[in-house]
Amino acid sequence: MNMKYALSSMLLCFSLFCLPGCNDNETPSNTPDEEEIEEIIKSYDWQLECKWKYASGNYSDFSQTLVFEKNGKGSYDDGTLKWYCSNNQLYIDFDNGKSIKDCNYSFYGATLQLKNPQLSYILDCPFIGSWLATDAHNHFTGSTFYYTFSTDGSAECFTFNTSGIWESQKYSWFRTQNGIQLLFNMTTTKDLICQADAEKLSIQGDGEFNHTSPFYGKWKSVYSQNGIINEEDENFSTIELYQRTHDDYIYYKDDYFVYYKKDNKYASFQGLMSILLPNRSLLIKPADGNDPLFLYFRFYYSKDSGKVYLELSKDNSFTEYTRYEFVTAL
Repeated sequence: MNMKYALSSMLLCFSLFCLPGCNDNETPSNTPDEEEIEEIIKSYDWQLECKWKYASGNYSDFSQTLVFEKNGKGSYDDGTLKWYCSNNQLYIDFDNGKSIKDCNYSFYGATLQLKNPQLSYILDCPFIGSWLATDAHNHFTGSTFYYTFSTDGSAECFTFNTSGIWESQKYSWFRTQNGIQLLFNMTTTKDLICQADAEKLSIQGDGEFNHTSPFYGKWKSVYSQNGIINEEDENFSTIELYQRTHDDYIYYKDDYFVYYKKDNKYASFQGLMSILLPNRSLLIKPADGNDPLFLYFRFYYSKDSGKVYLELSKDNSFTEYTRYEFVTAL
C-alpha cells in the first residue's frame, strides 16, 4: 500500500511540473511578437486643391498636369489619382500603378516644389501677372496704382508719393483661403481679401484692377522739364506701345515701340521693346538695326487732373524728360 501511494505521488508531481506556464523572459500569449503597425493619420492641405501645370524638374516625362480635388480625389494627364498628406508629407497613388510617397513639399507664391522627386509645378491661378487699377490713366482714385504677382512668390505694389512720383514696395506673397497675404522683410504681413478671374481682381478696401500693364496704348506728349507741350509745338510727339498677343509669340517674344514726331504719318523710330520693370527701363531694339536704346520710365500722378502720366527719359536722373498722357488702348 505504501508503494502504491509513493508511486501516485511521484506521477502527480511529474504532471504538475510539465504543465505550460509563463516566466519573466517570455512574451504574454495575448501580445504579438512583431511590432504594432502605426495608424496613418490622413489630412488634406487646402493649398494643394487646385490644378497645377508642370514647370521644371528632372523627369521630363512626368505628368504635365496634376489636379488635387477635395477629400483625396484627383486626376493627371492620362488618368485619375488619389492623394493625402501625413506628417507634412505628400502621398500620391496614380491609377497606372506609379506612386509618390514620403514627399516633402513647399509653396512659393504660385509654385509648388516637390522635394522627392525634384519637381516644380505652377498653379493655374488668375492672381499671377500684372494688375492695373481700373481707369487709372484717366481717373485714378485708389491708393494702389499697380500690382504684380510672380509665380516664384515675389510681388510688388506701386503707389504714389506726396510729389506724385510712383514708388513701390516689394513683398513675398502667399495664397490664403480669403485671397493673398503679403509678407514684407519676413516680419510684417498684409492680408488682401480678394477675388480674381481672368480679367479682373477685386480687393476689399482697395478697389478693382484690370489684368493688364500700365504701359500699353497710345500716348501723346503734354509736358517736359521746360514746361507745357501743345499739339502745335514742334517738340510734340506721340508714342504707341504694343503688347504682343499669343499668336505673335510665334515670331517675337518682345512688345513693340513706335515713335511719331509732330504731324508725321509714318514712324520716325520703331523697334522691338522689352519692359525691364526691375530696372525701370524700356529696352528698344531699333528696326533699322542700330544699337539698342534704353529709355527710363516712371509714372506721375496729378491730383489736379486725376490722371496718371508716363514719363520717359534717356537717363535715370530725369533731368530731361517727356511726360505723356494716355490717349487710347490699342
